[in-house]
Amino acid sequence: MAAPVALNPFEERLIAALPDSGTDWRARLGRQIGTHGLPHRRVEEWKWTDLRAALAKSEAGAGELIVKGSREPDETAPVSSAPFLLMPRLAAALGGDARVFRIGKKQDGPLELDLTVEAGMGHGVVVVNVARGVKAELRERYHVAPGAFANIAVIINLGEDTELVRLVEQADSAEGVLVVTTGAELGEGARFDQTTLGFGGRLARLETHVGHPGEGAEVILNGAYVLGQGRHLDQTTYVTHNGPNGVTRELFKGAALAGGKGVFQGKIHVEREAQKTDAQMNHRGMLLDERAEIDTKPELEIYADDVVCAHGAALGAVDAEALFYMRQRGMTETQARAVLTESFLAEPLDRLADEDLKTRWMDMVRGALRPDG
Repeated sequence: MAAPVALNPFEERLIAALPDSGTDWRARLGRQIGTHGLPHRRVEEWKWTDLRAALAKSEAGAGELIVKGSREPDETAPVSSAPFLLMPRLAAALGGDARVFRIGKKQDGPLELDLTVEAGMGHGVVVVNVARGVKAELRERYHVAPGAFANIAVIINLGEDTELVRLVEQADSAEGVLVVTTGAELGEGARFDQTTLGFGGRLARLETHVGHPGEGAEVILNGAYVLGQGRHLDQTTYVTHNGPNGVTRELFKGAALAGGKGVFQGKIHVEREAQKTDAQMNHRGMLLDERAEIDTKPELEIYADDVVCAHGAALGAVDAEALFYMRQRGMTETQARAVLTESFLAEPLDRLADEDLKTRWMDMVRGALRPDG
């Protein structure tokens, strides 16, 4: 059994904001943090993303998560039970009532949410419920100001035969720290299609958990990222297949410049009942400087015996022959590297149906790859 940690001032402020006695889950959460601290590198799921170290010297005090949407929530509701994971539990304990959005058959355009913390630490829970048989689109944009900390739990519930396209844009958060933990539960025949574009921060983590029922349901998780000097982004996914005849596809591509750090952790878990599962997961990373770092851990955990599952991961650099070819045609080395990397990163974004959004996202990629113009 691990010895209790020596708390840092930030953890002490978190604990002070929680009940200090009783058996309520919020009080138990305070005692848990008091014993183990925030997630750190000795926790397997966080070994490349040391949240505790990133916040150890933070002076962030009370703050607010600002949620601006294309419409107001349908309701706000207290969180009555504790989420399973630590960071969503903390978001629920300190974030007040959850904001609940319902998407029915009369949705007029995508549901758009801008989630920002301008100062201090902001926590919150957002719930999106999509009715049976509905096709919908959810667009989220995240930004954290320098010195601020955002901890957000997103809960998505899809009814049977529902289709949701979720597009997540994580802006460069400079010296901010961001943790977004998503839990998505699918009904039979549902389709969950998620694409993320991230630029990191002092530390940023986009974590997605999907409960996959099988029975004709489909999960698509795609992502791209560009990380410059001092930027850290962790994209972690967990997909659990609970029933037969389910499909999962994952493709993540990223590039790290000098001083950038990328993390990809993906796990597909197939229960014994989930026969005929078809699941594939791939991550490809490009190191643009010897001082860049990308850590990756794809996993399959399979208990069924009639499945088609595969995973792959690869890291590399810009192709020297292609670089030479483009420089022979008048490009500088910086321009040539940026063009080749941009082409490499385009694949996860190619499936975007909105051409204006695709153009804007590719412009953001291009700007991050050419920070000096």
